[in-house]
Amino acid sequence: MRHKQNYGLQVQRRIFNIRESVRLDMQGLRNKWLTELDDLFDTATAIAKGKVGQQQVGDKLQYITPKERQMWAQIATNVGMVMSSLAKGYDERQFNEDFAHLEKLVDEWKTFQDENLQKKGSTEEEKPENTNVSRGDC
Repeated sequence: MRHKQNYGLQVQRRIFNIRESVRLDMQGLRNKWLTELDDLFDTATAIAKGKVGQQQVGDKLQYITPKERQMWAQIATNVGMVMSSLAKGYDERQFNEDFAHLEKLVDEWKTFQDENLQKKGSTEEEKPENTNVSRGDC
């Protein structure tokens, strides 16, 4: 008598193996993401606390303003929230919402920085040139 194959057991084993590999892969991805987010958090926090005084903007070094530091503090806070949410578990919908908010904060900072750069450029253009002509030369 031939032994009948138990397809149900084979399918259950395959599902278990796939689920286990996905769980391990997801844990590895979460750890990788948390490490990268931790680096981003450290950078944002350093800027917000004033440990970083200047930043490269185009080809010039520019001092970081108090308003920019405040924006970086908000970015650091948001990164911390994303890390906390990710550490608790991976909810793709929540993760995408958190990242969308983080991207919005970074875009706001970039816009603020661009506006400041344009303001500085226009004030430099509007300044009259100093011709160093004294009253006696007229």
